[in-house]
Amino acid sequence: MSRALVLACGNSLRGDDGVALQIMNHLQKAGCDPAPEFHCRQQWTPELAEPISQAEIVVFVDAALGTPPGAVTCRQLQPRPSTSLGITHHSSSESLLLLAEDLYGRRPARAYLVTIAGEAFELDENLSDPVRRAIPEAGVLIKALLMGITVTED
Repeated sequence: MSRALVLACGNSLRGDDGVALQIMNHLQKAGCDPAPEFHCRQQWTPELAEPISQAEIVVFVDAALGTPPGAVTCRQLQPRPSTSLGITHHSSSESLLLLAEDLYGRRPARAYLVTIAGEAFELDENLSDPVRRAIPEAGVLIKALLMGITVTED
């Protein structure tokens, strides 16, 4: 069983939407203790329910709309059904927790969503300055979560 799982979601060709991928790269280079398993996707899909069910802690990382650009937020997650209508290939973090529990009989003891407010989501391979500057802060926050340090939610 994997103790820790980090799930990065984003598109590196859509400007700030790719920030989660950059954070994942930052964490892999800097190292984490405990060492998590990393998954990087353009979308979170139902196939992630299995590794989620095997983790003790999962941290979902994504870009978000919001102000100010570069603001890092964290919230603890609880399983709940997706609010999307119809069949979709994209799943919310909460619906993936519920799916892991429904299909595999367990979910992580702790689950968090860390987001970074983006500024520019146009076709571009570069992050905006405020978002790029937020990567180390997000990395420190994720490392603290992985180590079991309680973080005040935003």
